[in-house]
Amino acid sequence: MDSDEEPIPEEKRSGSTVTTLFDDGPIPDAEPFVLSESKPQSASETVRQSGLAYSAGIVLFASVAFMLVIGWGADLLFGSSPWGLVSGLVLGALIGFVQFFRITSQIFKK
Repeated sequence: MDSDEEPIPEEKRSGSTVTTLFDDGPIPDAEPFVLSESKPQSASETVRQSGLAYSAGIVLFASVAFMLVIGWGADLLFGSSPWGLVSGLVLGALIGFVQFFRITSQIFKK
């Protein structure tokens, strides 16, 4: 606490009422605002969504890595370095993103 600040009196620090910044007086406790009427999801639905999100990330990484290895093998086989690696990377990224969006579109389906 800085030396120029006044300490807050004990009656304003605790209690069941809230004081405003300009000290207009106490505000009685009220019901919290309800922003939406949505119900919490079941545990099984949460697990399903988590599993789909986890698998989407794995599919994206695995498709890029797999096609990168295939492109590297094509470079070794045909001697076309670095074009097999580059094409494998691009093709893996395309396949990965298509699969990623396909899986993530199912997360919020019921």
